Amino acid sequence: MKEETSDALLRAFLLGKIDDEERERIERLFLTDSQERERVLAAEQDLIEDYVEDNLAPEDKERFIAIYAQTPEQRQKLRITSSIKNWAMREAALPQGNGTKISVWSRLRTLKPVFVIPIAVAAMIAIVVAVVWLNGRDDRRHRAIEQELAQLNSPSSLHEALPGTFSADLSPGAVRGAERETEIKKTADVRVIELRLAWDQKERYLSYQAEIKGVGKDESFTTPKLQAENDRGYSVRIKLPAPRFDRGQYQIRLSGINADGTTGLVEEYLFTVTD
Repeated sequence: MKEETSDALLRAFLLGKIDDEERERIERLFLTDSQERERVLAAEQDLIEDYVEDNLAPEDKERFIAIYAQTPEQRQKLRITSSIKNWAMREAALPQGNGTKISVWSRLRTLKPVFVIPIAVAAMIAIVVAVVWLNGRDDRRHRAIEQELAQLNSPSSLHEALPGTFSADLSPGAVRGAERETEIKKTADVRVIELRLAWDQKERYLSYQAEIKGVGKDESFTTPKLQAENDRGYSVRIKLPAPRFDRGQYQIRLSGINADGTTGLVEEYLFTVTD
């Protein structure tokens, strides 16, 4: 029977108010069930809106700030969300005359010129804010993918044999001579792509960081704190959520991380996803 999670439990999960066992269960569903993943993202959006509208209890508000307002970028996004809400509420409160719905642009044509410029500027700001809001959806998707990567590459998950896993070994550098680039055929059964990245450098590091990026694309995803293994040659293992990687060529930049947190040597790997 399919596992289900209540909306209240999802909110508690987002606020860090559940135990580790329940958190791991929801994270597992987030990785394996697309419907549950959408429910988690929707619950997160509702939580943000409740914060903006000041509908959270004091304890929940403190937890929200600790999780969602840690960085200047996060605080800026919350301010933008608040601006959208305030503008929408002001527009909804404007009188509608004889009951006929009048658009913002219709009101602009009926006002005296002295008022047109400020309101036109406000309308333009609203358009810009709306664009930023749409971009925020991409940011939430990006954050969700990085959360999946973090969960898949946690020490416990790395050593767990997950169903629907496609495994491959990658060598650093471009295709060498007759050696063919690794091709991963993604089918409905493949849920996880497991790659073993051979590290040919003599230097060894306490940890490694992988940056995954589609060739010719700007978006990239980072997975830190990876550990090397020496059972089949010195290499670093990484797991990727297969449904998130569409058809195309991908590059992985694997960096050694020094004890002081600085970046050391870098190796690059290529693979291609096909249908």
